[in-house]
Amino acid sequence: MYDEFRLTPPLPDLQVSLTQITPLMGAIGQSGFVEAALRFAHGLTDADFLSLYCQGDRDTPLLMGTTSTLGQRRAARAAEGYRRHWAQDRDAALLLGAEGEGDFFTHHEAADLQSFLYRRDCYDLPGITSRVSLVRRRPGFGLVVSLYSATEFGTFPITARDGLIATMSALMVAVERHVGLMVKESEAHDQDVQARLALNHPNLTKREREVAAMTIKGRTAAEIAAILGVAETTVITHRKKAYKRMNVASMRELLTRV
Repeated sequence: MYDEFRLTPPLPDLQVSLTQITPLMGAIGQSGFVEAALRFAHGLTDADFLSLYCQGDRDTPLLMGTTSTLGQRRAARAAEGYRRHWAQDRDAALLLGAEGEGDFFTHHEAADLQSFLYRRDCYDLPGITSRVSLVRRRPGFGLVVSLYSATEFGTFPITARDGLIATMSALMVAVERHVGLMVKESEAHDQDVQARLALNHPNLTKREREVAAMTIKGRTAAEIAAILGVAETTVITHRKKAYKRMNVASMRELLTRV
């Protein structure tokens, strides 16, 4: 049976040792963070799969990771199905602010899903029976931590709810720090490109510089328009003006010049 509610303090306490939490905190900012998160969760809840997802207000996802104790092939199969059916997921709506800001707990089993294709691709094929999620929506960003149980081991029992919430709350703290590091690195790269453009092409306007920097990073006009909150045609106009001021005729020339 599908279950969803807003989380309010006080949350359940997490009984965890320093030996259990240290590897997770040490993995923050590292390439093996998702795997460390699953090891932490599995030790406390017997979760067999874990996925992490981060979404900004206007940009593409900042982070998405999926892994499983039963092999990366099954995790990849689940991830591929989820990419296909993300828009059908209730977590997606919460992530984007359908219920406003806050923390939300969701729990459902594969049998609860109305869509046959969604259930087949995301649950039946990778061998998943149930999922619990902690969805956090804040001004400017959203995060989801999801734990899954495998077919071989049954569903998450309702009696385990407090432990699941406590575990995901601890994971969320680590995920926020991990994503924060990634965002800072991404922003630093953006600022570095813009700084070089400002130094070498001081005649660019601020908006032309922003558009040129995002073009250099490989974003399309549609993506840039979504980020800046303007029409795609406006982006194309700024891009053409930037090309003209920089005396280049194409993206290839722009990349070579920068």
